[in-house]
Amino acid sequence: MRKQLCFFTVAILAISSLFAGESVIFVHGRGGTCGSDYNTDAGNYWGTSKNINTALPKYFVTYDGYSDPRTWGNCRAQSKLYQVLEAKCIKNQGDYCIIICHSAGCYATEYFISTRDVSRYGIKFVFNSSSAAGGSELADLAFWASGNMDDALKTNNARGSYNHNNMKNIPFHMLAGYKGWWYTAWYLPGEDDGAVSFHSTCGINTTGDYSNCASGYRYSYHYIWIGRSSSSSWNSSKNGYYRQHSGDGSDAINTAMKQEWSACRSLGLGCK
Repeated sequence: MRKQLCFFTVAILAISSLFAGESVIFVHGRGGTCGSDYNTDAGNYWGTSKNINTALPKYFVTYDGYSDPRTWGNCRAQSKLYQVLEAKCIKNQGDYCIIICHSAGCYATEYFISTRDVSRYGIKFVFNSSSAAGGSELADLAFWASGNMDDALKTNNARGSYNHNNMKNIPFHMLAGYKGWWYTAWYLPGEDDGAVSFHSTCGINTTGDYSNCASGYRYSYHYIWIGRSSSSSWNSSKNGYYRQHSGDGSDAINTAMKQEWSACRSLGLGCK
């Protein structure tokens, strides 16, 4: 009987190991569509950018991208992120994950990690593609907005609703986008990607006029991503710390994120 019990225990562990491992979880930003499961990029938000160079399984946090990213409920960001992490990133089951977020999806991810006990999850690190976790002055212009995504993205709300330094030892690698459009200067301080300024996309702990990601002081566990700082597709006039969209053959910051995954692999920085 003891031998049978031992056999079944080993068998169960073996079967469990088949379903354990690492995965990549994508968290979309404003405007994304709610999906019925986490296996599909609902609304094709990520397009070809999700085709990163990896053999790891990919899952998607698909929520109502017009709702407040800090809220729970049907098709809300916090609930959908919780669902995927519970299914695919429980470390005592041997599951680990890397999160790739975009814009307000980084806001949702940071809020979740800061406000919950995430010790059960095997989150290795977070790749932040043009993060809006610090809010945007573009949202500040929507003075009428209340209780939705635009209201949440107002700089005071984004920075004041949770502790950005409380990232539970999880590294956040910041990849900021640069457009350099002249007409955004009147509402977005410093350099920006057309929607969010460097103070947010670089993880800087105060709003302000920042011309490069090396300026200012970052929140704890927020790091400048420098995986390809020597590439010609970086703008050296900005200290080479952020991706210039037009320099990588595409206007999409998420395409830059896809390329940085390959750089991360080639440099042995944790991407598989």
